[in-house]
Amino acid sequence: MKANIASTLLLVAAASAAPALAQQPVLSDRVAKSMPAQYIAPNCKIKPNHFKVSSGASYLKSSIETDVPENKDRLLNDGERVLQEAMKQNGQEKNPAAYYFLGRIYLQRGDIYHADSTLTHAVQLAPDCAKDVDGYRKNAWVTLVKAGSKFEEQKNADSALALYRQASVVYHGSPITDYQIASIMNEKGQTDSAALYFGRAAAAPVTSGDTTEIKVRNRSAFNQGAILLNAKKYDGAAAAFEHYLSWVPNDNEAKRGLAASYRGLGQAEKAQALEKDLVNTGGAPGATPAASQDLMSAGVNLYNDKKYAEAAAAFQKAADAEPYNRDALSNLSNTYLALKDGPKLLATATKLAAIEPLSENALKLQGEGYKESSKVDSAVKMAERVLALPVDVKATDFSPSGNGATLTMTATGRSPQTPSGKPIPPAPVTLAVEFLDAKGGAVATQEAQIPVLKAGASQEVKVTAQGAGISAWRYKQK
Repeated sequence: MKANIASTLLLVAAASAAPALAQQPVLSDRVAKSMPAQYIAPNCKIKPNHFKVSSGASYLKSSIETDVPENKDRLLNDGERVLQEAMKQNGQEKNPAAYYFLGRIYLQRGDIYHADSTLTHAVQLAPDCAKDVDGYRKNAWVTLVKAGSKFEEQKNADSALALYRQASVVYHGSPITDYQIASIMNEKGQTDSAALYFGRAAAAPVTSGDTTEIKVRNRSAFNQGAILLNAKKYDGAAAAFEHYLSWVPNDNEAKRGLAASYRGLGQAEKAQALEKDLVNTGGAPGATPAASQDLMSAGVNLYNDKKYAEAAAAFQKAADAEPYNRDALSNLSNTYLALKDGPKLLATATKLAAIEPLSENALKLQGEGYKESSKVDSAVKMAERVLALPVDVKATDFSPSGNGATLTMTATGRSPQTPSGKPIPPAPVTLAVEFLDAKGGAVATQEAQIPVLKAGASQEVKVTAQGAGISAWRYKQK
C-alpha cells in the first residue's frame, strides 16, 4: 500500500495536467466569457516564424474584436484549422507560438481540456510564457470557482462538483479546487476519493505567498492523514501527517495522529517519541479539552507500553489542567499503583474517591495507597468501608454540551457486611450529583435515586442538567 497511494496521486495529477487532444471537447460558456474583451499580444518571447502561425494569431485577434457571434465562431474555427495545418503539414509541431495561439483559441471557445493540454505543451516549449499563460488560465479558474461556490451555497453539491472539476483542469496553481472537491466527496461519504483529492491539494504548488492558499494546502494534508488513519491505512496517514507537520510543526493534534499512525505500523519507538513530546508541550492549567485529550491518549499508550513514569507525567498534566477530570485521576491512580508509589497513589486516589465515593474501584485504589504508604490502620478502615458499600456505582459516560451535560452511571448491587461478617440490610441510595465548571464551581445539582438491588444486579442511572460551562461532575450520598 505504501507505493500505491503515492503513485496513484502522481498518476491522477499527470492525467489532469495533459489530457489527450483526442478527448471530446467540454465547452464552458463561463470560461469563454472570462477571457479578456480586447486582444492582448503575447507577453513572452515567442514569434510566429511561419505565415500559417501568423494567420492563426490574426484569426484569434479578429474573433475577439468582432461583435458578430457567427463571425466569432467562424474565425475561431479558421484559426484552429490553420494552426493544426501548420503543425501537421508544415513542420511547426515544435513551434511554441503555434501551441500558444491554439491554446488561447480553445479558451476563447471554452474548450477546457484541449486548452489545458495545448497550453501545457506551449509552456514546455517556451517556459518564458508560463506567467502569461497562467494569467488566462486563472481568469477561467476564478470564474468557475465562484460559480461552484454559489452552487454550494444553494446546496447543489453535484453542480458545484462539476465546476470544481473543470476549474482543477484549467488551472493547476492553487490547492483550493482540489480541496473543495475533496470536501464534497467527504460529505458524500466517498472517503477514498476525498483522501485522494486532499492529497492533490496538499501537493499543489503555492508560490504566491497567499496565506489562504497556504492554509488550504496545510489543512488538506491534515485531512488526508485523518481520513487515511480512520481507514487504518497507516502508511499513507503517516506520510500525510509528516507532510503537514513539516509546515505546522507545533500542531499537537497532528502529532497525535502521526503517533497513532506509527503505532498502526508497529513503529512503537517513533510513536513514543511523539507522545513524550505531547506530554512536554501540553497540559497547562486551563488548557483546552483537546490538549487534555492529547495527554490522555499519550498516557494510555505509554501505560500500555509499560512506560509507567512517562504515562504518569502525561496523566498528571491532564489532571493538573482539569482537576475534576475523573478519567485522568483514575488513570493516574492506576499508574502510580503500577509504579508502587504509595504517597502519590494515596493523594490521587483520595481525590478520585471524593468525586465518586460509591465506586468500589476508587475506594480500593485509596486503600492501596494507604498500604503502599505503610498506613496500616487507615488501610484496614478503608477495607471495612469497601466491605460495607451498599452499591457499586461506575461512571460509563459523561457528555457535556454547550447548554448542559448528561452523566450516565451503572449501579450494581452488593452484599454489604460489617467487619465481623454480619449482613447489612439493603436500602435505597440517593445521590446528589453536582455538575461543575472548569474551576470546580457547581453549575447545577440533580438528585438520582438508586433502588435496592440484589447482589450482582445492575441498573443504569442517567442524570441530566442544564447550564453553560459544565465540564466535570462529582456526587455525594445523601
